[in-house]
Amino acid sequence: MVWIIPFLVFLAACASIQPVAFKGPNGNTVYSMRCSGLGRTLDDCYKKASELCPEGYSIVDRESSVVGSGGIVVPHYRLAIECKS
Repeated sequence: MVWIIPFLVFLAACASIQPVAFKGPNGNTVYSMRCSGLGRTLDDCYKKASELCPEGYSIVDRESSVVGSGGIVVPHYRLAIECKS
């Protein structure tokens, strides 16, 4: 039973990054993505941003924090970007 939590954390780390698109304040599309889990870094968000925006992007918002549960500390990253035309 003790192995369940580490296994679930491992699965969360392996999940792909799923950007969510929404309209930003200037009317352009902004992509928000969460790159959290063991083994994930903010670089994973940047790599996904480069895939979404091959012409480059501007960072709209960035957040880094640490979440702890059951003695396990997991990094938590969020990145919001707007693609350059």
